[in-house]
Amino acid sequence: MHRLFVVVLAGGSGERFWPLSTPNRPKQFPPLLDGRSFFQRTVERAVSLVGQGRVLVATRRELLPIVEQQIPAFPRESCLLEPVGRDTAACIGLAALVVEKRRPGARMLVMPSDHFIAPFHAFEETVRQGLQLLERVDGLVTLGIPPTAPETGYGYILAGEAVPEHAVARRCQRFTEKPDRTTAERFVADGRYYWNSGIFLWPAATLLDSMARHLPEHWRCLEEIRPALGTADEAAVLDRVFPRMPRVSVDIGILERAADVYMIPATFSWDDVGAWNAIGRILPPDETGNVVVGRHTGRDSHGCIIYATTRPIGTIGLRDIVVVETPEGILVCPKARAQEVKDLVRAIREKTP
Repeated sequence: MHRLFVVVLAGGSGERFWPLSTPNRPKQFPPLLDGRSFFQRTVERAVSLVGQGRVLVATRRELLPIVEQQIPAFPRESCLLEPVGRDTAACIGLAALVVEKRRPGARMLVMPSDHFIAPFHAFEETVRQGLQLLERVDGLVTLGIPPTAPETGYGYILAGEAVPEHAVARRCQRFTEKPDRTTAERFVADGRYYWNSGIFLWPAATLLDSMARHLPEHWRCLEEIRPALGTADEAAVLDRVFPRMPRVSVDIGILERAADVYMIPATFSWDDVGAWNAIGRILPPDETGNVVVGRHTGRDSHGCIIYATTRPIGTIGLRDIVVVETPEGILVCPKARAQEVKDLVRAIREKTP
C-alpha cells in the first residue's frame, strides 16, 4: 500500500443523532465506542493501513479544535479545512488535489469517519482487493456491502457483469439512493444488489479527470485552488473559491454518471451508524435486552436504546424505544422511526428563536 493515501471525511453534521450530535459537535466525535469516538477509531484504522504520514482529515474549519483534541499528535498540515460545507464532491476533489500534489500517481482511499467496521484484517484485505483491481483497470472503485436486511437508510448498488481482470470485482450497473421499504425488499430478494458503503478507492488523477468531465463547475474551482495549495494564500483562496462549488455528493455527481465504476464486495462487518437504532446493532444489550450508555433503571422495559449523559433515565413498560438525554435536549421515539429525527431537528430549529 505504498502508493495509497487515506482521506478521512469528518465534516458531516449527523442530524439523525440529535440531541447527542450537534453542528458544533457532530456524531463522529462523541465517545460512543467504549470511550472512543468513531472519528478516533477511523483515524486509527487509517494509520494502521498506511502510516500517519499518508492520512488526511477533511473537515469543516470550525471543527479543527475538536480534531486537535481527539488526535493531538496528528500533523496540522494533514488537515484539509473546508471554509463551508459543500457535500462530498467538493471536499473529495480538494483532497484529490492535495494527494496528487504530494505524490503524483498515488491512489486515495476515502472513508467516512462515522462508520463501524470490524474486523480490521478483513477490511484491510478488501482494500487490497481494490488495489489489485486498480493495477489492471483505470477506474473508480466502491466497496459494496452484502445486504442483510431491507434497510431504507442506505444507498444500493446493482452489481453488473464480472470484471475479467479480477476474481471478485463487478461493474456497477446502477446506483439507487435510499429506496422505500418495498423497493428495498425487492433489492435484497434479487441477490444482485449491495449496500453502498460510501468507501471509495481510486487514483487521485482519475477522480480529478472524472470531475472535469462530469462536474465542470467543481473542476474550474479546483483548478483555481490548485496553485495556492501549500502557500500563504491557500486559506484566502479557499475562502473565496470553495463556496462557489455546488452542493452535491460524489455519488450523484460522479459515480452515477461515470462509465468505469467498479465494486469490490466487502468481507468485513459494516454499519454506517446513520441513526439511533444502529446503536442496537453495534453495542451489546444488557441482561434485559436494552442497549444502555449512562445511568438507567428500568422496569419491564425491553429492546430499548438508552443514552444518558448527565442525568439518570428511568423507564417503565417500554418496548423498542429510543431515549436520549443530553444538555442539548431529550429525544424519545420508536426505534423503527429513528430515521425521522433529521426532520424533527429541522422543525425544532425553526421554532427556536
